[in-house]
Amino acid sequence: MLKYRLMSGFTLGGIVIAALFWQGIPGAIFFLVLNSILLAGGLSEFFKMTEKIGLKGFSKMTVVVGLLTIFSIAIPAMMGIQLKFPFSEFLIIAFIIFGFLRVFNKEEHSKGLISLFVSIAGLVYIGWTLSFICKIYFIEEVSMSGRYLVLYLIAVTKSSDIGAFFTGTLSHKILPGGNHKIAPKLSPGKSWEGFVGGIAGSVLTALALHHYFGDKMVIDGVRLIQPWTAVVIGASFATLGFIGDVAESALKRASGMKDSGNSIPGMGGVLDVVDSLTLVSPLFYCYITVILV
Repeated sequence: MLKYRLMSGFTLGGIVIAALFWQGIPGAIFFLVLNSILLAGGLSEFFKMTEKIGLKGFSKMTVVVGLLTIFSIAIPAMMGIQLKFPFSEFLIIAFIIFGFLRVFNKEEHSKGLISLFVSIAGLVYIGWTLSFICKIYFIEEVSMSGRYLVLYLIAVTKSSDIGAFFTGTLSHKILPGGNHKIAPKLSPGKSWEGFVGGIAGSVLTALALHHYFGDKMVIDGVRLIQPWTAVVIGASFATLGFIGDVAESALKRASGMKDSGNSIPGMGGVLDVVDSLTLVSPLFYCYITVILV
């Protein structure tokens, strides 16, 4: 299991690095394709799990709108156009309006409403939150500054997963009676020792990336990461990533599934990989916009 997890981790890491450091429009297109695959895959897995619970949504419509949301961010940026119209927010509003019209045309309005609310939940939980990665990447069109910020976002968040895994595993072996579980029924593999190790991993990575790439994460002459903010960001990313992971665990337990899918050997499905980014991405974007004010 660990062997496949490491193999998939290195493969995904290489793909992400290529998407971030392949400069210019070709790299931006590659990133958009990768983002589209992850978003569509995550949404598809979300609807498979809700269907097992007995809650069927408008899956195809939601995937289309989710993809249009990130395309509305990426394409103008690649063309050098700064849109003042909030097109992505307009798409979400249009989705809700069209969803209600679709419900009105159904004979069983109760099932239609449930489908709509499940679809809105999926669009917000996955489509809307992950679109902030795209917003950060294209924050200065196709320049490298946004790409370093996305590298920072992903590396700091995923360092928590790595730190938590190894700390939790080690503490379970060496502590008398094993480690201390946080939510044994919901996610039996997660422990307080692992949570602390995850925070340590994120903080150390945040500080290391600030040291080596701090001068790259600059927007309009403003350096976005300082040593003390790196510590706060690392702890915040680890905590929010943990909450996002547990939220997906609740969905998996309710649907009776061990993993959200089996598309990534050793890791499960797409949603198992991106769940920790769903809450972190909007927060990091908010942090960036506040610093730039």
